[in-house]
Amino acid sequence: MVKILVIAPIIGSSGEATNERQVVMAISRFSEKVLVISPTDIRDIFKGMHNVYLAHRPLNVKVVLIPSIPPYGPLWLLSFLIHIFFMLLLIIVIYFLDLRSPFDIIYVRDPRVGLPISFINRLAKKTFVKIASIAEEEVYQKLLKKIVEVISSSIDKHVMKNVAGIITHSQNFAKHLVLRRRCLPKKVIILPPGITWTIINIVKKYCPRRSTKDEIIVGFLGLLAEWQGVDILCDIVAELIKKGYKAKLKVIGDGVLKGYLARKCNEKKVKVEITGFLPHHIALCLARRKFDVLVLPRIHTETTSNIIPIKIVEALVLGIPVIVTDLPIYKKLRGKGLCVSKRTPKHFADAVLKIFESNSDISHSIDHKFLKDFIYEHNVAIFLKIALGDKM
Repeated sequence: MVKILVIAPIIGSSGEATNERQVVMAISRFSEKVLVISPTDIRDIFKGMHNVYLAHRPLNVKVVLIPSIPPYGPLWLLSFLIHIFFMLLLIIVIYFLDLRSPFDIIYVRDPRVGLPISFINRLAKKTFVKIASIAEEEVYQKLLKKIVEVISSSIDKHVMKNVAGIITHSQNFAKHLVLRRRCLPKKVIILPPGITWTIINIVKKYCPRRSTKDEIIVGFLGLLAEWQGVDILCDIVAELIKKGYKAKLKVIGDGVLKGYLARKCNEKKVKVEITGFLPHHIALCLARRKFDVLVLPRIHTETTSNIIPIKIVEALVLGIPVIVTDLPIYKKLRGKGLCVSKRTPKHFADAVLKIFESNSDISHSIDHKFLKDFIYEHNVAIFLKIALGDKM
């Protein structure tokens, strides 16, 4: 009987929680017992959001919640300390649970959480830690960036040396991570963000694309953070208005730059609507019904240059045109409903107009052969086969 421990956030509407929740759903189909320890935003617990997700979990999945704060900007260190505090308390429980009934695999989302586990050989030798980003690239204050780099680099190196393997979203990112940290892990498993066909089919059925287009609705979906390119979202719409078009910015997401974006749009007299984080299926439904185009003007970093965000694949499958910063990782998606642009408001606005005026249907532009690499069940099955070996 395969028994798996997952330590990852699965409660909430952030991209991280949405991805990990789907990973757990896929894992549950290949194992008899899954125990999930989920660091959960305190605000989501107070709102009762966990009740919704827990009510729909598979019967073979048990969930334990750990209160946490969002790791935004300067809160990274505080979040790190809170994570470590709870992990040190839980590591004893996990150790004795493993003694009583051994886990076959321990899957950990965050190297900060994987750190205490990596010191206990019994647990470390069956632990796989997902490293989804290079932490210091998401910090822009110089002094804080240096502090985060020293701490993050030390954590990543220790984890990479001592656990059974690491998980990354792409082969290219894994190469950059190894070179950046100057450390070769025992094993590297590629587990890209993926799609769940059940959700996609429901959204397609009940959320038709909008047909009346008296104004251009430029959409953004995700965390409102600096590396996401939030600085030019308002300017893109302002460029469209300057060209004589009626345009609006619609944001599905939240984050530390929410206030900044609202103030900037107010100053430039750009209409903006920021919904905050929404449940995954609702966010996709709203995007499909309302967005004329999804823009993602991400800043060039080693992380953004080597990982395809799942929101892009989901949008293209749902027939939503996408415009992204011209980065090498998107080469395979060109001609499949995705446009690349220089990261300037003018170039993004020109790309928006080209899509808006062509009014083309991209709903059949991506073939299933390409999508196979982005289906959770397919990729989780590969991960488990590698991790479990003969036990599968």
